[in-house]
Amino acid sequence: MYAIVYFNWSGSKEEFEEAKETMNRVSREFDDIKLVDILIPSSEWNYAVLLKFKEFKSFLKLTKKIREEPLTFFAKRGLEPPPRKLELLVDIEYIE
Repeated sequence: MYAIVYFNWSGSKEEFEEAKETMNRVSREFDDIKLVDILIPSSEWNYAVLLKFKEFKSFLKLTKKIREEPLTFFAKRGLEPPPRKLELLVDIEYIE
């Protein structure tokens, strides 16, 4: 199963690099999740994170863990993180 998490970014390049490293580091803590890439989509969103995982509950655990980390200046200053949109791409074998 794949997830694409779209988000808009308004911080600096350095803060984005920090966020990318945090996402990479946290995803490595899970055996069944792979951060495939961080991409620039051709839509209204600034960036998209492509993740691959076996079970949706693993994705939920990753999301919770990332929220616990001070990802960017948003979290460090107690502000709301940038807007996000989630799309799930499911293999046919997962559909019952």
